[in-house]
Amino acid sequence: MEIKYIAVIVAIIVVVSVIAGINFLIMYGQQGTSVEEAPLIKIGTLRGGISSLDVIKAEALDEKYGFKAEVILFTSTLDLANALTHGDIDVAIIPVEFVAKLREKGSDIVVLAVDFYQNQAVVIRSGTAIVKVEDLFNNATIGAFKPTGTYAMFRAYMKSLYGVDVDELVVNAPPPQLVDAFKKGEVDAVVIWEPFVSQLVADYGGRILVTYQNLWSRWEGHVGNNGVMIVYAARADWANANKELVEKLLKARSEAAKLWNSNSDLAKRILTEQYGLSEEAARLCWERLKMEEATYLTKEMVDNSIAVWMLAKEGGYISSEPESLASGAFWLAG
Repeated sequence: MEIKYIAVIVAIIVVVSVIAGINFLIMYGQQGTSVEEAPLIKIGTLRGGISSLDVIKAEALDEKYGFKAEVILFTSTLDLANALTHGDIDVAIIPVEFVAKLREKGSDIVVLAVDFYQNQAVVIRSGTAIVKVEDLFNNATIGAFKPTGTYAMFRAYMKSLYGVDVDELVVNAPPPQLVDAFKKGEVDAVVIWEPFVSQLVADYGGRILVTYQNLWSRWEGHVGNNGVMIVYAARADWANANKELVEKLLKARSEAAKLWNSNSDLAKRILTEQYGLSEEAARLCWERLKMEEATYLTKEMVDNSIAVWMLAKEGGYISSEPESLASGAFWLAG
């Protein structure tokens, strides 16, 4: 009898153990599978540069669309571009004219999506004698960060519209130092992008002398009301080998852009918490920066981007004909 009872007890223990083991495998096996099924996209972006990626991460849109976005921050566009061409990252959020620069150097980089248009501006301190753009060329101290697309395009605008090469007139410094110099009165004007434009205006008494959108409309080669500024770009071989993943990224980016444009509270929260802006600066930045909502590239976006490249060529930023660089440069899903 005792042997019989012992056998029954052992059998029960075995059954319970098997059931527990199966439940463990189901629970943790499913978790492991979900992680494995979420492909990783390494996305590089400039530190201090706003983009729809901020919304993607804030609202977990990468998880919603079945991928994981790993954000890698860079301090310069050149470092970001090098990481892209070397395969250290999969996607870069960069100025569209830098794509032309990379293609000119032989890298097969393609534009995946337009994120937003030019929001840069020339901001002047109150009390200066500067009232028009031409006054910048009359002993004014201009601050800009030269290793950026913003400076490259400023130089192109000034050369194309005014016939002036401003390179010798500009004090080179990264954005935080430019903001500090502006506050201390060490520069008369700063050429900069958002969110720094809104910060200088809202918090430090700056005034916008001219916006890039205004300069774009005055340039005779412009296409549309504003030039493309920031795009999502990738190596062509990576994009073509990961078409479904690119599709997911584009859909997440589009939804993020729509959320940014329609939800001021979300945008302001990102700007105040992640970028340290005041409430007033965040409000102004959201009003000035609207994102492109289209999921896929359109002919107008492509033509607009090529026009930006043409302006960059006029300013000496690239030397190749934009049309030759544009062949195969714009990745269209589907």
